[in-house]
Amino acid sequence: MVMKGKIAGFLITIFSFFGSAVNAQINEVKRLPEVDNAHAQKEYRDNNVGFWISPELSGGYSCRLNHSNFSFAELTVTGGYRFNEYLRAGLGFGGRYYIENDKVRFYSSEWAFPIFANVRGNIIPTEERDVVPYYSFDIGGTVRDGFLMRPTVGVRIGRNRSAILLGLSYVGQSMRTFKLSEFGERISKQSFTSFLSLRVGYEF
Repeated sequence: MVMKGKIAGFLITIFSFFGSAVNAQINEVKRLPEVDNAHAQKEYRDNNVGFWISPELSGGYSCRLNHSNFSFAELTVTGGYRFNEYLRAGLGFGGRYYIENDKVRFYSSEWAFPIFANVRGNIIPTEERDVVPYYSFDIGGTVRDGFLMRPTVGVRIGRNRSAILLGLSYVGQSMRTFKLSEFGERISKQSFTSFLSLRVGYEF
């Protein structure tokens, strides 16, 4: 009986020790600071450095004096690295559809595919502003056309990591157009065509 009492006392001591240790661990977990999700989201929205991406939709109309004009609709996706609020650099690609294509372009397909490098940034600091002017410049080429350049100015509405973009672009595009011979045949020629374009996008 004495031996059984000693064993029972020993087991009670062991269980009491482990119970105290577990209880201490539970209290430590309870004392861990809670994550402030709203604060974390605000820090992300205002972060000036890191990767970014921006889908953009645009539409434009050519500026050909004394020639037939036509329009296009385009969707692009651009992404890259943000060095600060004044400079972001990246690469972009997309699809473009020419409306009334057969009036100007030599190719029968209405589709073309721009691929370009991009730099952009805010013109003035954001600080507590929700609307700031921005610049953007694309340079590259378009599959089925040729050399592409596109400077843009506009406004950003929102924060650093969550903003709507509204811009006005000049699009300079090298492309194969045509002229009609005296016999009514289409003769191909390479020309540089200018467009004015409106752009809307979202950057995050």
